[in-house]
Amino acid sequence: MLSLYNTLWHVGLMIGIAAWPLLFVLPRRPYQGLRERFASYPPELLDSLGGSRPIWIHAASVGEVRSAAPLLRCMKTRWPERKLLLSTVTATGRRTGWDALPDVDAVTYLPLDVPWLVSRSLRRLRPEVIIVLETEIWPNFIHAARRLRIPLMVLSGRVSPRGAHLFKRFRRLFRPVLEHVSAFGMQDDENAARLLRLGVEPAKVTVTGSLKHAPAAQEAVLDLSGFGAGPVVVAGSTHRGEEEVLLEVFAELRRRFPGLLMVLAPRHPERFVEVERLLRQRGLPYRKRSDRKGAPFGEGGVLLLDTLGELPRVYGCADVAFVGGTLVPAGGHNLLEPARWAKPVLFGPHHANVAGTARALVEQGAGVEVRGAEDLPAAIGDLLAEPARAAAVGRRAALAAAADGDVVSRSIKLVCRQLRHSAARGVLD
Repeated sequence: MLSLYNTLWHVGLMIGIAAWPLLFVLPRRPYQGLRERFASYPPELLDSLGGSRPIWIHAASVGEVRSAAPLLRCMKTRWPERKLLLSTVTATGRRTGWDALPDVDAVTYLPLDVPWLVSRSLRRLRPEVIIVLETEIWPNFIHAARRLRIPLMVLSGRVSPRGAHLFKRFRRLFRPVLEHVSAFGMQDDENAARLLRLGVEPAKVTVTGSLKHAPAAQEAVLDLSGFGAGPVVVAGSTHRGEEEVLLEVFAELRRRFPGLLMVLAPRHPERFVEVERLLRQRGLPYRKRSDRKGAPFGEGGVLLLDTLGELPRVYGCADVAFVGGTLVPAGGHNLLEPARWAKPVLFGPHHANVAGTARALVEQGAGVEVRGAEDLPAAIGDLLAEPARAAAVGRRAALAAAADGDVVSRSIKLVCRQLRHSAARGVLD
């Protein structure tokens, strides 16, 4: 199975080389960071590591990168002499790493999961330990770390039902890979149980919690006074198929709540233009966050959040928050970002990625799960019409968000154990 996997990778590389001229006309620019993806690092990146063996933290994209902030801050406080290297898969994750994580010493792209590339990368960067966040399982990368005696661990681990089914279906590929992981710090008992059913040794599995639950340094609320003075509904991390529904809901609620402002924050930056087109088609008053010179809304409107890294602060302005990726089968996103601001949290039925958090919020009366688009106008409208009730739901949401505050200390204990193993083993030359 690994041979087949590698054959497919090499076929893909050959196709990519043949199609190289076309890459420069694609809107998503997949060639960005290609040098680093081929394990060729600029001198300034290597200089920033100072010739030491860094702790390498891999976070796939923006959400995982932001969740790493409390862990990185704790590691830098505890081990100021150690260098911290962050890798991501996406360009937005890389930008967020530089902009939002002052504790990292270097940021790069994860190399393509081809045997000779990952081996070259690990030999050049020589990490002391590798920490992979959530479910980033790259077979060749993990095999190479094992071969070079570099401990590789998972933190904030998550195995969705779909992921478990995929691992079982391709068990001949993934079972040896999972065996090579030194330790798993899982988000909750449910995710740990799925991992154990895949055959991982119980001694390797610990429940440390989700780093997305860790208390982050609270930033100032973003000032939206220039965009209007009405009640605010923030719809964050939305996906294709959700914006249409949310704009219909906004048009309906606007008749009931004049001056209503909806902040619409698409999950993926490449969709900003697409969502703006939807706004124009519906004839709704809107402004873009990047446009700082527009006039305030008279009778409410939509603010398109077309900037990066501001969503957590925007949640602080909300009267009601809706978290996207839950009306369509995308699995959902971080429900605790608005909860930390003591805001009532709404979400749809598709929340497999955050199932434990969703269940806890509903059970504690801190969140509202809507069955579908038809429930949204009443769910949002009732909370806007009853500020005292909305505030009570928000307070319970804040308590739920604070309940797992020890996740960083539990994660650090697991990291310490792997650092001891690394010191005992060393890295192969």
